[in-house]
Amino acid sequence: MTDNTFLKELARVLLKKYSGDLSSLEILFPSLRARTFFIDAISEASTKAVWQPSWTTIDEIMEQVAGVTRGERIRLITELYKIYIKHHPNELFDKFYFWGDMLISDFDLIDKYMVDASQLLRNIEEIKELEADISYLTPEQLRIISFWKSIGDGETLSEQKQHFLKIWRTLPSIYKEYRDVLLSKGIGYTGMIYRLAAERLKSGEAELSSDRRYIVAGFNALSDSEKVLFDYIQNSSKGAEFYWDYDSYYVANNDHEAGMFLRENISRYPATEPISNDSFRLSNKRLRSIACVSNVVQCKYVAKLLEELPKEELDKRTAIVLTDENMLIPLLHSLPESVTTVNITMGYPLKNTLVYTFIDRLIELQNHSGERDGVAIFYHNDITGLLTHPYITDCAEKEAKEAYDYIITNHLISVDSTIFHSNDLLSAIFTRTSDWESLATYISNILMLIAPSISTFDQIQGEYLTITLEELNKCRLSINNCDITPSVDVFCSLLRRHLQTVTIPYEGEPLEGLQIMGILETRNLDFKNVIILSMTDANFPGDKTGQSSFIPYNLRAAYAMPTPEEHEAMYAYYFYRLIQRAESVAMLYCSRADERSTGEKSRYIYQLEYESPYDIEELAVGVDLSLDSNSQIEVCKGEREQQILNRYL
Repeated sequence: MTDNTFLKELARVLLKKYSGDLSSLEILFPSLRARTFFIDAISEASTKAVWQPSWTTIDEIMEQVAGVTRGERIRLITELYKIYIKHHPNELFDKFYFWGDMLISDFDLIDKYMVDASQLLRNIEEIKELEADISYLTPEQLRIISFWKSIGDGETLSEQKQHFLKIWRTLPSIYKEYRDVLLSKGIGYTGMIYRLAAERLKSGEAELSSDRRYIVAGFNALSDSEKVLFDYIQNSSKGAEFYWDYDSYYVANNDHEAGMFLRENISRYPATEPISNDSFRLSNKRLRSIACVSNVVQCKYVAKLLEELPKEELDKRTAIVLTDENMLIPLLHSLPESVTTVNITMGYPLKNTLVYTFIDRLIELQNHSGERDGVAIFYHNDITGLLTHPYITDCAEKEAKEAYDYIITNHLISVDSTIFHSNDLLSAIFTRTSDWESLATYISNILMLIAPSISTFDQIQGEYLTITLEELNKCRLSINNCDITPSVDVFCSLLRRHLQTVTIPYEGEPLEGLQIMGILETRNLDFKNVIILSMTDANFPGDKTGQSSFIPYNLRAAYAMPTPEEHEAMYAYYFYRLIQRAESVAMLYCSRADERSTGEKSRYIYQLEYESPYDIEELAVGVDLSLDSNSQIEVCKGEREQQILNRYL
């Protein structure tokens, strides 16, 4: 069945149509992983050596046309903060960071969908003027008015609503000033770059430099700016070819949400060559819904499912899809011995590493430090925590143990830094800093001091240290470029937030071994065996749209911006596309209800039960508790044993 994957069919079509001359093509895929698997499909389908096509992404095209590069997230937030405090002077940067990230996401959405920001962010007083005569208003405008009516007015507003309106009234000015500042610096957020490029293409101010024919393959939901790009390349002199990855099971059914975006795409950009799209109904599938009592049991049961498969299929034909990336580490510890090779598409969170805890301890050490008679003093808990940290015990074990014993033996509360002067590393660590820049330099210097020793003991920890140093320098550079002087507390908070978002990529051969991936990495890829974890409704599809946004649902709907309905349709497509060519699909979920989840299985499992032509096997997996009867322990007592016992009588 995997011989009939979307990418293999596409490779055969293009090789036949262009007689193996793929070098004249420029191919766009929605993910880099699809590109890797497509190259493999070409190598299998071709009978002779061929030149590869050129590759590009929508991001690369948009940046080229717009003449603007994407800025670092910290830099974008700090630039926004400088404008924001002109309108809200009392806002501290530490508290603003969350609002700033949310505002940039909203601006990104406004620009990607090319919404008239002045209309969307119009003043509430202007909205009220419309209410005088509503006879000429469109249904969308009526929805806008209904939202502002729900807010209320005057003294009836809660503190939260007053705060919302206070920010909302300044958003038009902030949006315009922010874009102007970023444009003057030649940087931008993704949506801003997309909008600039789309506007330049529409006006004829810019054109694509590539002279190759574009192949657009495997896309689903398109923003308005992306549609402008696709319209442009479709009507260009070289033209473009479109290939869509879907199944008629959900596209032909106008009520099925998985085909919501594809139905419009197929109509607007007709497929050049047919790719088979009747795999879902015409194949024999085994679909299983497996309820587990905990997340750990899910991972343990995966091992059982893998052991059921032929050993030769524990390769790129089998995928374990994690809808919750926190399941990665428990899963890796649960894999059976029969799995010898694994390819992981997700990264390991930096916040789970020793280097993050080490930096956290360094920050706490500085936060609680003081000075007595011109000598730095530190709190005993912070010191002992550092002295017992694996990094320190690896680099200065003897000196660290001596200092630790001295502090504990003498019951010291505040410890003088002079006791660490006998060791260069400890002396450098127990030094006081005065401002954010000296703290950044201090952390950087400590990491560079321990890096050679740690790398010798553990190469992986050495990689963690190197990546952390790079991210620390990025953070410092972004702040310096923005001409702001944060307090030490603000810098510490900013550094922690930034490091918590960093993931460390695993190294591996993408085309070898069992595939462990997130749902977004599965786009355009087909597998014979699919195991999906954490398929509770709260998690898959969940609701990631509008949870953290200044733009309420009614306004999103009125201006055709993504709402929870579009989010659900997008994830429905990911799910059905993933299983449409698979032969075996196991869907696991934790059925236990707690404060984070109701334990309800995903709506997509229910949908398969009620609508699909397949019978879903339902299993419940618990934990077997067997009470073994304890065998009686007997110890024969001779004369010698009796003499020993008599000593206690």
